[in-house]
Amino acid sequence: MKKAMLGALLAMAVMTAQAATRQDVESSAVVNGTIVLTQDGTVQSAVIDDPAKYGQPIADMVRNAALQWHFQPLLQDGQPVVAKASMHARVVLKQKPDGNYTARIKGVTFGDYNSTDTDTLHITEDDKKIFPHYPEMALRAHVQGEVYLALHIDHGGHVTDAVVEQVNLDNIGPDTLLNECRKMLADAALQAARRWTYTIPTTGRLAKQDSWTARVPVIFNLAPPGQTTAPEVVWRTYVPGPYTPAPWVDKPNMGAADALAGSGVQTDGAGPTLLSAPNHG
Repeated sequence: MKKAMLGALLAMAVMTAQAATRQDVESSAVVNGTIVLTQDGTVQSAVIDDPAKYGQPIADMVRNAALQWHFQPLLQDGQPVVAKASMHARVVLKQKPDGNYTARIKGVTFGDYNSTDTDTLHITEDDKKIFPHYPEMALRAHVQGEVYLALHIDHGGHVTDAVVEQVNLDNIGPDTLLNECRKMLADAALQAARRWTYTIPTTGRLAKQDSWTARVPVIFNLAPPGQTTAPEVVWRTYVPGPYTPAPWVDKPNMGAADALAGSGVQTDGAGPTLLSAPNHG
């Protein structure tokens, strides 16, 4: 498809997006909080950060579900210990035929990006300046979305493989055009990510590995006219893209692919291991 024609069709799809309805459109937010685990892996307490930001019923739903989760006990010197961990739960709202909504926890991840933590991966300071280029055609058509990357990191901190696990688009349109939009954003994110290098774990259980998986969200947002940065959006309405697992990951988790904090790096295996279903309770 010629670029000029594609650009015109994309713009048309965006112009009609506000009036269009699609069965697969969903709204969601990543609810952040903290859990404390007992020695046997049960949750002793769960606290939601700024519950009013998500709405008290949603905050209560996540907290009540978290209190029923069960984890693999965390060990220190071979002994189970009480532990504290941050949590990030992707809560999805879907509209029912009667106009009401259902809410569910799609997936959860644990742990925060902490630049002083030597147990996890960190992008190098120089590479923090390597930003994905916003595709010109996507800019013109006001295409926005979130690209969720999985990166395979070797012992030298280099990206040896990179895949896009999922792309969620803020735009509505025919599937063929949405696929073109996803590819534009995905290619831009991958082009930058393949140039990144990382500081590898030097302490903790992950330090013994020969390679690691980093999960990184890349957000393509447009700033409103007259502003230089895009505003924070808590609840986002989008068309979720298909999930493609990273081929080198032994146990891919489709539910957690987009349950990431808005910035930083999620090191696979760094947080506590959840043994129960996230939506339990």
